[in-house]
Amino acid sequence: MARARLLVLALTAGSLLIAAPAAGSRPATGGLPQGVSVGHPAVGASANGLASILVPVEYPIQLAGRVVKTRVSLVEGRGERMIHTWLLHERLTDGEVRRPNRRSHFTFVHKVGLNEKLGRRLRQGAWVQVFASGVLDVDADGKPEVRSVDVSTARASKTPHQMVCSSIPHLRVKRGARVSLPLPVCNRDPDWLVSLSQSRGSVRVRKGRLIYKAPQRFRGGDQIKLLGEGTRQYARVTVGAPTGLVVRALGDSVTAGFGYYSSGRQMPFENLLDCRPAAVKFNDACSSNSLNEESKEGPVEYAVDYGLSNRVSWAAQWASEYGVTNYKNFAISGSEPKNWAPEGEFHFLTKRIESEDPDYVLLTLGANPLLSDVLFGLRNMECAVESELAEFEACVRAEFAKVGLRQNLRAVYADLLANTRATIFVMQYHLSIPWSALAYSSTEIALMGKLLNLEIDSVAAELGSSRLQVVAPPHFNVGIDVSPVYPADYTCRLYPVDGPSVQSTGTQDELEGHVLSFCSGPAGGGEPWVINGDTGIHPSAAGYLQMASQVPAPS
Repeated sequence: MARARLLVLALTAGSLLIAAPAAGSRPATGGLPQGVSVGHPAVGASANGLASILVPVEYPIQLAGRVVKTRVSLVEGRGERMIHTWLLHERLTDGEVRRPNRRSHFTFVHKVGLNEKLGRRLRQGAWVQVFASGVLDVDADGKPEVRSVDVSTARASKTPHQMVCSSIPHLRVKRGARVSLPLPVCNRDPDWLVSLSQSRGSVRVRKGRLIYKAPQRFRGGDQIKLLGEGTRQYARVTVGAPTGLVVRALGDSVTAGFGYYSSGRQMPFENLLDCRPAAVKFNDACSSNSLNEESKEGPVEYAVDYGLSNRVSWAAQWASEYGVTNYKNFAISGSEPKNWAPEGEFHFLTKRIESEDPDYVLLTLGANPLLSDVLFGLRNMECAVESELAEFEACVRAEFAKVGLRQNLRAVYADLLANTRATIFVMQYHLSIPWSALAYSSTEIALMGKLLNLEIDSVAAELGSSRLQVVAPPHFNVGIDVSPVYPADYTCRLYPVDGPSVQSTGTQDELEGHVLSFCSGPAGGGEPWVINGDTGIHPSAAGYLQMASQVPAPS
């Protein structure tokens, strides 16, 4: 079946790590993944009583969800004579899903089941030789961005100093499908139990096997959690998503995930001045898809996996949800539509995206320069002192016209439509009320954002293509009355509001002054949907998750 055309905008004791520059960037000077590292093998016993070799291997986080090849051999002496060799192909699971994911590495334990004869040779002192490799080939072009290998020869430990259990590979199943696989093998009995609250599908343990049935009406990522005495095991399941998808992203800071470094660490407030985009030649500093941690004029150094493994931006979270690995996020914080349009300084990246024949391209674009200037307090519009919302709206529309918002958005959309067979998912903007925009009321900021989203929707509608789809994020509650822009249909204290606030902690602290009318949040706990380090402008990983959840599943 032809794939759908859719566009979403190391050796011996050490390890050998070879890195090539990411496409569209100069060679990275830092932030490279650590190498693959083989741990000490152990002996486990499977349900049938036969021995298994357990090989823990530490992998860079960028290899999560990707298939690796591992060669395990049973040898006589330290490699003098080969007894038997196994070649494993497994899709790696990196443990419990985290957003953001701040891990730099994870351990996956490979298992090799032995028959009675080979088990006896292992117990008699045969050595285990492991050749583990990790290849990060982002766009599957046969030119890896990173290649790492490690080789180890050791006797397997028969005395369990600590619990070691084989890992469950990342599973891909059809909707409603049932899969049965052996329970993880350990070096001592864990007495496995299933945590039913972790899975959308049906999970049970029966006769030494783990049985999973995928939901019939669900597509996306699921998780299996097994609990054992002294250990726990997580497995990732991708349900009902096609394989081999090519996903690319472009746009501004909302697509790039500004306010987070590529490590998944959030930018602290004291670094804001060092991170704010430069006046020209933006280098995408302090963004989840970039290695640059200080803003200056110059080229972008994209993260080796373009921020996929840190699960920060809505683009990365959407791709991760559906098990996509062929992913590149070229978004650049500070950029505006004219930069990506023909004749713009980043149009070469637009053309690169088009040349890579994507199935999906994800994008958010249009807030710069106007809205970013207002939110960061860099420039006030002439209409900042207008008291009537109707007059304020007219002024905002005039500002849109002044920066050529419609024609530049149209140029970018039309270019992508003309030069790809993909479907473009355009994400509108979330509502955030920063504590730095002192010249505007919350209602005025909400109105500016709403008008911008209306422009995005209107331009897309004019082009009249079913391949250009606008996606609206959920409403980011302010916690006060911002009507008539958004309805105040929730009562928290004495007065109606738009809902429990999901704004940044700084903004919520300011709004606490509305003693009787402010509704703090988020509802049910959890972190705010907006980060605090940029004065409360960009989404947090939790906010980006909300945005990603609105994007349709791949068909």
